[in-house]
Amino acid sequence: MKKLDMLSVFLFIISIVVLGFALFTTVGDLFSGPVMIVICVIFPIIGLFIALKSHKSTLKVFGIAGNSFVLLFSVVVPLASTFFWNQP
Repeated sequence: MKKLDMLSVFLFIISIVVLGFALFTTVGDLFSGPVMIVICVIFPIIGLFIALKSHKSTLKVFGIAGNSFVLLFSVVVPLASTFFWNQP
């Protein structure tokens, strides 16, 4: 089950790198909208489920924490900001 842990961490690393480039660079759109949704939302969800299914190890904890962190900044923060910023 070590490979499930590594897969979860690999999905976390891919999504954190893409999210970091998208948030902290001024290059413009890194990928199109549906590709960014897959990388920044679907990959962490899959990685979170994989990490929860794997056996107890350090990589499991790292996968759960990392994928939850990516979901926090790619889903929860933008969703919460729409409630507070209701005027242009």
